[in-house]
Amino acid sequence: MKEYRDKPKNFVEPNAAELKARGRRNIGIAVALAAFMIFVFVTMVTRGSA
Repeated sequence: MKEYRDKPKNFVEPNAAELKARGRRNIGIAVALAAFMIFVFVTMVTRGSA
């Protein structure tokens, strides 16, 4: 029985379209995380001063 810890033997090299999609996805995640952090900060500041 093969275990999940076994090292893979063959790797698939991503093509240009997949790399571009990965970059856009990473930028989208970063923007969403930054927006969430700003939202939490603004919420904490406004609730703290009330």
